[in-house]
Amino acid sequence: MLGLLWYLAHLDAVPEPSSSRAIDASFAVPAGTPYEGMPASPGQPSYAKLTESLANPLERAQDLRSLYELYKSSNDPVERNIAYRAWSACFPAFIAPQGESPTLESVTRALPRNASNNAERIEAYRSLLGRCKNFFEIPRDKLLAETRQLNNEALAGQADTPGERALRTLADGNTSEAAEAARAVVASQDAFAIRSLQDFMYKYLSSRTDALPEQPAARPDLRALAFSLAACELGMECGAGSLKALQLCANLGQCSGSVQERYLQSLSNQAERDIAQKERDLVVGAVRNGDYRALGL
Repeated sequence: MLGLLWYLAHLDAVPEPSSSRAIDASFAVPAGTPYEGMPASPGQPSYAKLTESLANPLERAQDLRSLYELYKSSNDPVERNIAYRAWSACFPAFIAPQGESPTLESVTRALPRNASNNAERIEAYRSLLGRCKNFFEIPRDKLLAETRQLNNEALAGQADTPGERALRTLADGNTSEAAEAARAVVASQDAFAIRSLQDFMYKYLSSRTDALPEQPAARPDLRALAFSLAACELGMECGAGSLKALQLCANLGQCSGSVQERYLQSLSNQAERDIAQKERDLVVGAVRNGDYRALGL
């Protein structure tokens, strides 16, 4: 179940973020990013408006290559993350054999036969192909080489989200600094930045369950998932036509409703769904009120 929750939240990334990845300090997010918003703690950047300026345009984009070209050479790792996600939504899944071009039939032939949602999954792949089509003029060898390069850069931390940066800091043993970075994200109230905290919150809460006996026990996996659910409430594009929704449908067969509804449908039973929704409401309220303690931070 934990693996499924992680996969649902990371369909736009090829390599799995891992707490063992090396931290590359040369790509740390500098204090004072170009994004306006609430002032963060000293030494911490402000992430406000990432949703408005980066993430929602990606979720809505009909031409993923245009966003990739716009941000691939950026000095800001969050902008490079948008470029990476635009690319990884298309590759390596849509890299065709030498001398061929990807077709709807070639990318859907492996779907389970006679599955009830095949038509929806085929339509999702059709939409993804349409969003990716401007990449297909790039020669195959270059597609393969660039895919490898982008994956390596992502593993090295050169395209980290705010939450991934906090996760790397936590993995390096700097728990207090990592928590401060997470609090700066919460202070921004930016939906994209909030969503990016999911992995960090799971690792952080799992490591501190015994250290916080005065707080009601929370399932770290459901509290972490609640950050992605809360992002939808806070302004993240989560509609059925969003990039994330298309990926959930095409790759996992989760084709009904909004992104938030698809996350909830992935849970094992109604009791878990009820808990996840209560956790979502807790996260939304805590973010809006700056209540770090309620979040375990």
